[in-house]
Amino acid sequence: MSFQPPFYSGDLSEPADSFEPLKQPKSLQLKAFTLRFWQRLQPTGLYRQIKQRWTRKSVVQVSLRSHFDTRIDSVWQRLEQDRQPLSLFLCEVDDFDRLHRQYGDSACNTYIGQVIKVIQANIERSTDMLARYHGDTFAVLLPQTSIDEAACIAKKIRLRVKALKENPASPIPDQSITLSLGIATIVPTPKLSPVNFIAAAEQSLRQAQRAGGNRVILQEGGR
Repeated sequence: MSFQPPFYSGDLSEPADSFEPLKQPKSLQLKAFTLRFWQRLQPTGLYRQIKQRWTRKSVVQVSLRSHFDTRIDSVWQRLEQDRQPLSLFLCEVDDFDRLHRQYGDSACNTYIGQVIKVIQANIERSTDMLARYHGDTFAVLLPQTSIDEAACIAKKIRLRVKALKENPASPIPDQSITLSLGIATIVPTPKLSPVNFIAAAEQSLRQAQRAGGNRVILQEGGR
């Protein structure tokens, strides 16, 4: 089934009498123009980009967990063959429940959006992926990325999120908002699975939170 833009529906056929054509109302003319535009756009790369954006859901264009699960399986198989490293980090805003109770949904959603923009600004390759893992935990998948490279990216994200409080437009003023990040890196092998790998990243994240937050914990390999 071809992708249809979520603008209009209905019968947009032309009038049968070509000698004295009826003038279409402006609303129908706009519908017809929009439909022709999308039909011509479909074979192009721009259409595919727009479609991809519309098929994502989240605060600021973050992939779904189901997409993350599919991607990690396919990347795992490819890197296993290529014998290349795969890095993953999971991150959460520290003490988010307290912030939510104090400032409410609107401010916290806006702030999470700003955090996501910081993450997106630091993962530039088309093969990298940002996804909502569960709740307010986000996952960043980094194929062909060593543990040192992943740690460098995570450190920049942590510091830039902490600096958000200095922004006058911050929805949570005068608060030092921090981020905990747990990293796992592995060269995939047949003896391990993505489940082990994800569990290692989860363990790193919990260690960072138990240590007081605002830090990055690394784990190389998975069991």
